Amino acid sequence: MISTKQAINKILENKTALESVDLKLINTLKYVLAKDVFSPISLPPFSQSAMDGYAISGEYESYKVVDEIKAGDTKTVKINNGEATRIFTGAKIPEGTTAIAKQEIVARKKDEITLLENVKKGTSIRKKGEEIKINQLAIKKGTTINPAAIGLLSSLGFTKINVFRKPKIKLIVTGNELVKPGEKFQEGKIYESNSVTIKSALISQGFDCEISFVKDDFSETKNTIEKAINNNDLVIITGGISVGDYDFVGESLSEIGVKEVFYKVNQKPGKPLYYGEKENVKVFALPGNPAAALTCFYVYVLTALKLMTGNKTPLLEKKEAITTHNYTKKGDREHLLKAQLSDGKVTVHKGQSSAMLSSFIEANCLLYIPAEINEIKKNELVEVFIL
Repeated sequence: MISTKQAINKILENKTALESVDLKLINTLKYVLAKDVFSPISLPPFSQSAMDGYAISGEYESYKVVDEIKAGDTKTVKINNGEATRIFTGAKIPEGTTAIAKQEIVARKKDEITLLENVKKGTSIRKKGEEIKINQLAIKKGTTINPAAIGLLSSLGFTKINVFRKPKIKLIVTGNELVKPGEKFQEGKIYESNSVTIKSALISQGFDCEISFVKDDFSETKNTIEKAINNNDLVIITGGISVGDYDFVGESLSEIGVKEVFYKVNQKPGKPLYYGEKENVKVFALPGNPAAALTCFYVYVLTALKLMTGNKTPLLEKKEAITTHNYTKKGDREHLLKAQLSDGKVTVHKGQSSAMLSSFIEANCLLYIPAEINEIKKNELVEVFIL
């Protein structure tokens, strides 16, 4: 049995990302940039007005209005000392402009304006290239595309960009005890939740999956897993990885030829966690208990997915926090506790059972307690992983 740090390091050893693809810009949200992007133009592409008002030349109290420039006008205008043009936000400023006087501080009579306040040189002018200059690095390789990145790339004229492709993922849910919500409830059965929990977690991180359900039967389990490995980049299995008489996942993986990287981690929840590889396919077998499965997803599966898609920061963000109460853990395993972080203080939620998802609803972090520590005190400095 290995530690959580050892398990994470074994996942980190394989940093090979999937191949890159060209996608339409609008479809790249939460993808990772596969190449540095250099700007083909300056941004702004020309010096422009940041306000509705008047472009003025020189420093005077009154100016003669000689023209008008709207946003989108392509004409070239030049003004001399003592002259002004009516101008609108985003419009190209005329040659000879000293500053933009916003319309609220201007009194106009016919073709003459008078300033009601002093205007400093350069006021309300967005200078050409002040955000990005032509041929300058705009976005680095390894950046996860968010709405702002899409907007910036669009403003630079891009319609497609090169990103690491998303992995094809199969989620396999095992267990004779499971019935799907909506079906008739029977005593001794439980409503299945891992499929929607893990799929939702994947979607929230920019991924998706197909789902299969298998009963606790060796042949069915083996055939379903083998088919999934042959047709996907990553396979997630929930349940059936322990050592019970009806747990067939481990035996199936061995017969299929999956190379075990590790099995069992000295943690709570999620001790019976399996990670293996077959060629370039990664396989995770998660505990069947819902909260344990979700914890293992965030800490391990998500790390692997981020590596596969070229993310430069694949690990959960780590922070230090001050505890709001005492907490005593049972046993000698490392603990990953569902908790709430607020203003630098962390509170452990009630209901830490590996079967309880309710305490995950309000959790925004996992509080980590090392194996050798049995108790944390109020106001103690601890380590948390941000969800």
